[in-house]
Amino acid sequence: MHKLIVSILLISILSCSTEEIYIDVYDPVQEEIDSLNQRDTDVALIYSYLESVGINYADTISSGVYYSITDYGEEQLYPKTNDIVSIHLAGYYTNDSIFFTNDSVDLVIFDTNIQSLAESFGYYDEDKYYSPITYTYNGLGSFFPVVSDHGYLAQLSDFKSALGLSLSKISEGGSFKILMPSGNAYGKNGNTNTPEIPENSILIFDISLIKIRK
Repeated sequence: MHKLIVSILLISILSCSTEEIYIDVYDPVQEEIDSLNQRDTDVALIYSYLESVGINYADTISSGVYYSITDYGEEQLYPKTNDIVSIHLAGYYTNDSIFFTNDSVDLVIFDTNIQSLAESFGYYDEDKYYSPITYTYNGLGSFFPVVSDHGYLAQLSDFKSALGLSLSKISEGGSFKILMPSGNAYGKNGNTNTPEIPENSILIFDISLIKIRK
């Protein structure tokens, strides 16, 4: 009986020693590689999108956010510091799993201040206030309103930088696109608040400068 008990204990010890234990250890080098790989994926999708809508030129700000002027406007009245500007905005997201759905370029709308556009996408919300976004222009986008249905944009510093720079290049009636790689937006975690944005999503904004008040 003694030998049997010893044998059972020995088997138990050996079986326990073969269990695999996984420990999640932060690896900054791998984190950097993953980030660079994701940006490569995002940039490829951005260029595919631009090609799909017939845009063959886009520039970047220092942080790597893309913008493209689609209409320079009436070329008479340009925004200057402390002018009151009013804009229309539509925001969309896409990512690698959404982009070529149904053999087409698919974007998901998540924000607009244009009621007719919201209705056309089935995105209309009767509790939202659809009107031009109006704020004081200072060339940097830093005065973008925080208290509004679009206040989340005031927290995206790279969006504000691209907005200020793009507005400086157009006149009243002009328009442009801002295209944000996921690393410049909500990254690998996405946004679980309003508006909800999935992980690793590119943000694309269509913006029109509809009014300048001196």
